[in-house]
Amino acid sequence: MGFGAIAVGILFFAVLVMVFLYGQLIWSFTQWDLSSVRLTPFKSLAYLILIGTFVGGTCVGLWCFSGAAWRQRAAQSRRRR
Repeated sequence: MGFGAIAVGILFFAVLVMVFLYGQLIWSFTQWDLSSVRLTPFKSLAYLILIGTFVGGTCVGLWCFSGAAWRQRAAQSRRRR
């Protein structure tokens, strides 16, 4: 579950960077301030992305800790020798 939490942290950091870039580049130089955009229709999509990121990160962590990520490499290196 630690990898899932790290994946969610990376997702939040990426969103923070996008908001920063929007605030520095687009909002300050244009009149496009997104005041008419409502986020309520995207709430379920946001939850799906958040949960999907957590589950995906957890699965990658389990895949790495189980050793399945390195089994194929070890078999290939034994064949080369």
